[in-house]
Amino acid sequence: MEKQNIERLKALVNAMGVSGEEQDVRALLKKDMIADEWVSDRLGSLFALKRSKNPKAKTLMLAASLDEEGLMVSEILPDGKLKFVTLEALSPASLLHQQVCVYTREHQCFTGIIGCDKIKFMETAVNQIKMEDLSLDMGMSYEEACDTFTIGDLALIKGDFTMLNEHCAMGKALNNRLMLEVMIELSQVLQESELDYHLAMGGIAQSVIGWRGSKTATYVIQPDAALVLTGFDTANSQPAAKRGKGVTVGIYDKQMLPGKRLLHDFMDKIQPCQEYLGIYGNDGSFIHKTLKGTPTLSLGIAMSHLGSNHILADLNDAECLKKELVKYLSGLSSEDIESFGYGVCYD
Repeated sequence: MEKQNIERLKALVNAMGVSGEEQDVRALLKKDMIADEWVSDRLGSLFALKRSKNPKAKTLMLAASLDEEGLMVSEILPDGKLKFVTLEALSPASLLHQQVCVYTREHQCFTGIIGCDKIKFMETAVNQIKMEDLSLDMGMSYEEACDTFTIGDLALIKGDFTMLNEHCAMGKALNNRLMLEVMIELSQVLQESELDYHLAMGGIAQSVIGWRGSKTATYVIQPDAALVLTGFDTANSQPAAKRGKGVTVGIYDKQMLPGKRLLHDFMDKIQPCQEYLGIYGNDGSFIHKTLKGTPTLSLGIAMSHLGSNHILADLNDAECLKKELVKYLSGLSSEDIESFGYGVCYD
């Protein structure tokens, strides 16, 4: 990946993007992605639409999550610490002693740490940490905290972007932000290409908290088929997905079966692909059963330590994904897209 693209990826990863407050990520997307026009829903999802000159053009949706897991302030304690609830299921063991950034309603950032005062961790072996024992220590008194924070303020769990070597990157929300970077580069490569279909590429807001934006974004885009870009967990697949293997294709998860005709078309044209059979769903879980049914396929690359704020990904895999998507999208037609839905047309 080129140096300037790595710098943009760093900005995407480090940006505040907790569900409901994705505006910083959205601004970075809009800054560099090429669009004939922009399309949004009322939750904050943002898509760059590349229009076709074909008067009977179908629409393909290419989507990734815009947001990330985070915390919400639920109470200000008498000692100035902040109680919180998690946005999406997070392990209390993974949260303890992590650095956080709490954003006020004015989008001002304050740094703190997730602590637990009930146990002396340097002296006591602890087998289980409970979420209710954790709080945010912002280094403030009760009066200072009350003057600064409001119930409902959001906090991101810090995990700054780091290059571990020439090809391996680490950071929070890398499973989503690296896919957004791939789409930005795709839009630039395809800028001068004439496609036989409309292409809508972008990020879905409020995705990681139950895929809320997946529904609203799909209603706005009205796609005839969809490709969802995501990171696939190396720890939750059988056989095990591995980093460094290029493009990974979702064959099965508990939330979605891919559109078979779309899956076969992609697998026939893009080889080799690593196959993923796992547990966790993605935005496709709701896109595929929205409208009158939207043939959907999840694509991406294998990543490690998903569910933490230190996800590992191989940038060579991301580069491979971009190149294969350019190849696939350039050869796709509206007729192909219609066939993915068994030739059924609701126009």
